[in-house]
Amino acid sequence: MYRKTYVALACLGLLLGTAGCDTFLTGDKLSTNPNLPTAASIQQLFVGVQAGQFAFEEGTVAMMMCQWVQACSATNGRFVQNAAQYNFGEGSNIAANGGDWISVYDGGGLVDIKQVEADAAATGDSSWLGIAKIWEAFTMGTASAMWGDIPYSQAISSNTSPALDNRFVILGNLQTVLTDAIAELTNGSGAGPGVADLVFGVDTAFRHKWIKVAWTLKARYYVETAESLGAAAYNNAITAATNGISDASGASDFRSFHSTATSERNMWAQFQTSSGFGGDLEAGKALADYMNARSDPRRAQYFCQNKGGGYGGDDFNTAVPADSISNFLCLPPRFQGDARIPYVTYVENELILAEAYNQTGNDALALTHLNNARATVGAPISTPLVGITGAALLDSIMLEKWVSSFQNMESISDYRRTCIPALTPSTNSFNFTHVPGRLYYPQNERNVNTNVPDASTQLATHGFRNAGDVHACQGSDNLP
Repeated sequence: MYRKTYVALACLGLLLGTAGCDTFLTGDKLSTNPNLPTAASIQQLFVGVQAGQFAFEEGTVAMMMCQWVQACSATNGRFVQNAAQYNFGEGSNIAANGGDWISVYDGGGLVDIKQVEADAAATGDSSWLGIAKIWEAFTMGTASAMWGDIPYSQAISSNTSPALDNRFVILGNLQTVLTDAIAELTNGSGAGPGVADLVFGVDTAFRHKWIKVAWTLKARYYVETAESLGAAAYNNAITAATNGISDASGASDFRSFHSTATSERNMWAQFQTSSGFGGDLEAGKALADYMNARSDPRRAQYFCQNKGGGYGGDDFNTAVPADSISNFLCLPPRFQGDARIPYVTYVENELILAEAYNQTGNDALALTHLNNARATVGAPISTPLVGITGAALLDSIMLEKWVSSFQNMESISDYRRTCIPALTPSTNSFNFTHVPGRLYYPQNERNVNTNVPDASTQLATHGFRNAGDVHACQGSDNLP
C-alpha cells in the first residue's frame, strides 16, 4: 500500500509538532549487543510500534472523541473548539487526522507490526509473535472504529490503491488474529520481548496477562457487532470476556507506558504543556455534571478544580460561567507526564459482561458484573446497586462505562451502539443534527487511493456513520 515514509522508529511526537524519541530507544529498553543485530532490529521495531500506537491512541483522534461524547469540551475558537463543534473535513488540520492515519499504517504502524511478526516467526519466538498479533488487532480495530471501512487485507502490499475492507469483515478477521495470538502465547516458545515490552515488561506472568488482554479484545469486537447481529454477538462476547482480564487490581490492564522524560510523556500532558493550545481543552459539562451528581471520586483524577474549588464543564448548548469550568492545565493525575492511559482493562471486561448479560436476559449476572466494576472506584460508587433491571440496568452499565472510558476512543463505539449517555449534539454551523458517526478519510489518502470516495459520497453513505451503526440516536446526517 504505502508510499513508505518509513519511520522505523516511531516516537511520541507532539500533537502539533515533533518531539525526539531518544529515550524510548535507549537504556535498558533495547539490546545494545552488536553481535545480535537481528534481535536488536526486532526490539527497535517493536518499541517503535508501541510508541507510535501510544501516540495514535492519545492523539488528536482521542481528543476529538473525548469531545464528541462530551467528556471534554473546548474554548477560544481555535481548532480544538472547531473539532468539538463538528467543524472538520478531509483536509483540515484536525479532523481528517492524516498524521493519525499514517500512524496506523506506516512506520510504527501496521507495516512495522507485520515485520515484527515476520521476525518473531523466523526466530521461533511464539511469545513475541502472539504479542505482536494482539497489537495488530488492537491497532486495526481502533482504526476501523474511527473510519469504518479501511484498508487491511491489501494494506501491506505493492498495491497503491488497496481496497477498503468492510468493517464487519475486518472485525471477523481480527477475531482470527486474536485466536492465533492466544494459541501462540499458549505455546509460549521463545523469551518474548522482555524489556522491550513497554506494557508488561519482564513480568513473569506476561504471557498469561497478554492472553487475558486478547480475550477482552475479542469481547470488545463482538459487542461492536451486536447492534446488527444481536444475541449471537452478545453470547460470543460473554464467552470471550469470561476468559478475559479478571484481575481487579489493575496490574493486568493493558495500559500505555510513559515517563517524565520529554519524549516519553503522556500525549495529553504534551498537548497541555507543549503545544500552545493546551488551554483550549476543558472538561465536558455532561461528564462533569454526572460525576458531580454522584460525588464520583475520579473527578480529581480527571479534572482541575474550578475557581470555586469544585468541578464543572463547558458545552456549546448552554451558557456556562467561566469560573465554574474545570480544565486540565493543573495536569490532574490522568494528565501527568508519566500517567499510563488504560486501553483494555478489567473494568471494561466486567462492563462488557454486564451489558451482554443484560441484553441476553440475565439481569442478575449483569448486576453482579456492574457491581464488580464499581467496586474498583471507591466510595460512594463502590456501594453495590440492588434491584435494577432491564433498560434502567443497561443505562447504569453504559453510564459507568462512559465514566471509566475517559480518554479512551472506545467511548464513541459504546455511544454509537447504545445512545447512552443521552447527548444533545453540539451547536454547530455544519448541519450535523447528530453526533458525527465517523471521521473523514484523509485527503492525502484519497489523493493516492482510487478506492477512497470523495467527501460528499462519504457524507451520503450510511448517514455518515459506520455500516451497522443504526441506533436511533445516530439518525442520518446525509449532508450536502
